[in-house]
Amino acid sequence: MAPLSKTILSVSATDTVDRRDGIRYQITVSAEVIELISGTCFSTRTTDLGPGGCFVDTLMPLPVGSTVRVRLHKDRVGIEVLGTVTYSQTGLGMGVAFDEMSPQKQRELDAWLAELTRPKPPAFESQHTSQRAPAYSDTRADTAHRLIRLLVKRGVISDADAAAILNEPVL
Repeated sequence: MAPLSKTILSVSATDTVDRRDGIRYQITVSAEVIELISGTCFSTRTTDLGPGGCFVDTLMPLPVGSTVRVRLHKDRVGIEVLGTVTYSQTGLGMGVAFDEMSPQKQRELDAWLAELTRPKPPAFESQHTSQRAPAYSDTRADTAHRLIRLLVKRGVISDADAAAILNEPVL
């Protein structure tokens, strides 16, 4: 597997254009962020993640330029990286560019991202075709059905939970 590229541009808090040129995936994983100088530590989650950095949700982000240690984990697997805050917006969160990593650490991160982004088998579609909710002309029902399929695809809910939701009568 070829290593994923590691590039991210600094973005000031006043920029309205997304200037990152690195790959980012909409992946939610648990994150612990530690500001190295003060020791400030908080638990949060990512909203996107790539080989060059991530964006973490937090109401009180650290200032741009802060050096941080980020511990990312999902399903008992994780990785720890050093980074620098490149974007900070109170009430929204902060962007972190990962610092230079050893080739071994970069391979670990690339392998972990590959595992997280691997397409899930189409179990929901093939196993539950006969159990799908009846077709409604109501747009809200169609939207709800698509949302449930998306939640399964992203691993937020299980196939069994989706089937139960779709087959449970609405009161």
